[in-house]
Amino acid sequence: MRKIIATLIFSFFLSTFCLGSVISDIDRSDIELSTRFDGTSLLVFGAISPGDDRASLLIEVVGPLTSVDIRKKVQLWGIWVNKNIAQFRGIPSFYQISISNPEHPVLKEIEYQKLKSIFHDYLETNSILENENSAEQYHNELARLKKKLGNLSMFEEKINVIDNKLFSYKVNLPKKIYPGVYKIKMTLIDQEGIELSNSEQNVNVSKVGLQKFLSSNSKNSPVFYGLFSVIIALFLGFSAAQLFRWLYR
Repeated sequence: MRKIIATLIFSFFLSTFCLGSVISDIDRSDIELSTRFDGTSLLVFGAISPGDDRASLLIEVVGPLTSVDIRKKVQLWGIWVNKNIAQFRGIPSFYQISISNPEHPVLKEIEYQKLKSIFHDYLETNSILENENSAEQYHNELARLKKKLGNLSMFEEKINVIDNKLFSYKVNLPKKIYPGVYKIKMTLIDQEGIELSNSEQNVNVSKVGLQKFLSSNSKNSPVFYGLFSVIIALFLGFSAAQLFRWLYR
């Protein structure tokens, strides 16, 4: 009986090694958002045992979920106003994906499937699509907006792999990011894009100081937040008036 159990355990570890495995870590797991926050970066590193020299490593960074409105200027009673015509609900506020092999044979298919499953499938429109290309136009507009803010990157950075064993990757987070949990997923794939092994790390992004105070009160005590904002505005206006009066005296 012991020989059978030992054989099964050995077979399990052997199959894992043959298919490939990945272990990972990050240089920090907490990021604080303060009024002076101007973007930051974190380092992802680890080791892989591909089992196949042609295996590639994927790294995805997925931010907390949010919603994005797509607006269009329409004429209403002779006035041009912005009207919500589409919305993407429950999509990552930040998404970045990279691969160790930019020449992977199914890279385009991977990109298409990721965009579809993470962004495109969550499109909601307020009316019937004008034509067959309307959905694609909304997808393109979403990508344009996110790339402009630095919140979307598709295979723009390469993962550094040494001797097909050790890897390192730098994640750059822009100035405007949402608080919450950011998931960093490492996936080892074969030439057909089939997953061989994976690993995951989490980074907690939280507000501190004045930002935390304002954010918390805007949600939990809207009346107090409104009064506080009015008082601050009056104080700043009065201070500016006194300053100019003193300068031009």
